[in-house]
Amino acid sequence: MKISEATQEILQGKGYVIIPNLLSQIEADETRNLVLSLAQQARKQNQLVIKQQKERLYGLIYKGQIFENLVQNTLILSLIESILGNDLVLGGFSAHILHPGAKRMGIHVDYPYWAMSSPYPKDPVLEVQVIWLLEDFTENNGAPIFAQGTQKLAVAPNIETFEKLGQKITGKAGSAIVSHGLCWHDTSINQTEHPRVSLLANYTLQFIQSLENHLFDYQPEIREKASSKLKKLLRNQWQSTNKPVFDLKHQL
Repeated sequence: MKISEATQEILQGKGYVIIPNLLSQIEADETRNLVLSLAQQARKQNQLVIKQQKERLYGLIYKGQIFENLVQNTLILSLIESILGNDLVLGGFSAHILHPGAKRMGIHVDYPYWAMSSPYPKDPVLEVQVIWLLEDFTENNGAPIFAQGTQKLAVAPNIETFEKLGQKITGKAGSAIVSHGLCWHDTSINQTEHPRVSLLANYTLQFIQSLENHLFDYQPEIREKASSKLKKLLRNQWQSTNKPVFDLKHQL
């Protein structure tokens, strides 16, 4: 699918697209194993956000080169920039682990919309989410449920409507689901005996308060060697040293 087609699908179509083959099976497996290992360590240090059989692991940018690479994926960023423009930032990036028996999260829109009153503004688009599949998403292991076209409604989710429209989005490891922040969605139940692991990236406009604190587990050496793109995504490189403090042409 071309960038222009994917953009239209997200804005005026289903509200989401799934892009396959962004990671090899080996890369997906290695990343999944890394997440589970990091989660085990964080659990001992009481640094996991745990709710029932669901866990969230934060501060991933500083925990492995693969995470730096994923948030800067060229194809993904090109698609998101076609929707949000070039001044986007990384509002959040975390791992989501659904353990066996994990129930549905609850129907929702993404941040910052859920922090606002409904109806929501349609323009400009304020957020795009990326779900990285670190293993196959199946009918039984907690695949996300999306209600196609609901991004065009720009209102808080309605349970009855969601249950009629909602469809599980399955896919192969190494794929990514890119969705409009206003598209209603939920997780499904993990009915398997294994944890289902994904990564969640939240991209927003620069004037929106970040969902997550990127100083969590901050490591200066990572920031210092980061690409200019990553620094900008992390709000670490906003102003050029060549620009004046004031624009004299526009002083009052």
